[in-house]
Amino acid sequence: MGVRVKVPALVFLAAAVACAEPDYFPLHAGNQWIYRGGGRYTGTTLTLEISRAADFDGNRYYLLRGLPQGDFWLRMTEDSRLLVYDPDKKEEQVWYAFQSREGEIYQTALPFCCGKAAIRSRAAAYKSPIGPLENLLELNYPGVFQVGIDRELFLPYIGMVYRGLNTGGATFGSYDLIYARIGGVTVVSAPEVSFSLTIDRAIYPQGAEMTARLALRNTQDEPLRLVFPSGQTFDLAIQNEAGVEVWRWSRGKLFTLGIRNETVGPGENNEVLLAPLPFPPGQYKVEAWLATMPRFYVAVLGFEIR
Repeated sequence: MGVRVKVPALVFLAAAVACAEPDYFPLHAGNQWIYRGGGRYTGTTLTLEISRAADFDGNRYYLLRGLPQGDFWLRMTEDSRLLVYDPDKKEEQVWYAFQSREGEIYQTALPFCCGKAAIRSRAAAYKSPIGPLENLLELNYPGVFQVGIDRELFLPYIGMVYRGLNTGGATFGSYDLIYARIGGVTVVSAPEVSFSLTIDRAIYPQGAEMTARLALRNTQDEPLRLVFPSGQTFDLAIQNEAGVEVWRWSRGKLFTLGIRNETVGPGENNEVLLAPLPFPPGQYKVEAWLATMPRFYVAVLGFEIR
């Protein structure tokens, strides 16, 4: 599980490195962006991900997946141009020219576009689902009328946070960033509630010890209210391939009796548990949960003992 960095901290970071050329489209395998649709796209989401890297003609490219138009090989040049590469034609074209002067029109091969783009501002502001944002790069697309991308906003070192599209006639659609994972770390997310289980390995030697982390995250403005029937807050159990429980953290422990109410967040609560693994080789399942009434927060993972 990653660490959530508040957006104002990101804005401060962007301002602190203003003297350098910002990276508006981070290209690293594993980077992911999730967008929530609006307007014509209400009720939909769009997930973009950098899945892997490969070398073509002496250059390293990264595969972007998730766009409706297909998958694309991309690379960022030293002068901050994002290029798309066609392995069949062995051709490069410009998607974004982030180094361009404000108001300067350049040619773009960006899908669902009119072929022309221009930077309108490098200091745009926008109230997004992940919070109020500043120091955004704003792109417009001259010539787009009924169909095509109309406007995009990029946050330095994060990527695109907004895309507005004309979708025919008087209709309009948009995508707003609600989650981004950059460099293996969750850096932004819209308000949400999650419960997760993390273990330190997928394969353990017999007799080893598992380190398990239970995380309850609440990034909403209001606290999460939980009801527990006893003094027990959480539990962890391990089952073998036959579904037989072979270990439980709470086994043999005593807890106070009585219903209690707890509030969580905004923020993240973590619990770390150690589980011995003196079991025969095979496939196992580890399940973690909050001991609420009823049991709403549950997470499951598989692992192997060799």
